[in-house]
Amino acid sequence: MTATRIDQDMAASAAAMLAPTVDKELRTRYRQLRMMLHTAGLAATYAYVASKSNDPSTAGQQAQPAAYRLVSDGIRARLGRLGLLDGDPATTSHTEVLKRLGQADAAVYLRASAEITHLAGWLSRLADAMHQADAPTGDRPDPAAGPAS
Repeated sequence: MTATRIDQDMAASAAAMLAPTVDKELRTRYRQLRMMLHTAGLAATYAYVASKSNDPSTAGQQAQPAAYRLVSDGIRARLGRLGLLDGDPATTSHTEVLKRLGQADAAVYLRASAEITHLAGWLSRLADAMHQADAPTGDRPDPAAGPAS
């Protein structure tokens, strides 16, 4: 049997949440999730992400509803896999997730918050990597050139 490190599992979960294309706007939104979790809490952050995943006003903009949908789906899946959210995460509505978070005891809510904050950190790092990988060569320093002077 092969053991999986916690960070490997977290990285895989974050990778599944990442939009296929990460532009500057979306990278910024992914970076802000951790701070939002810290200042507003898990329930409020989830409500924000869920609202954006269904927001037709963001269609055509760089931060697309599909990217937010991936994040809300990823949060539900992660909490479900850890046993912190009852029911099938794939079929649980946003309203039901918020209701369950509101009814969770303090220990469960704190663990869920810690897990999703850690996951948001991974999402931010992966978004940075994807954005840099997609950036035109002129926007990135040449590693062969050595340190900038």
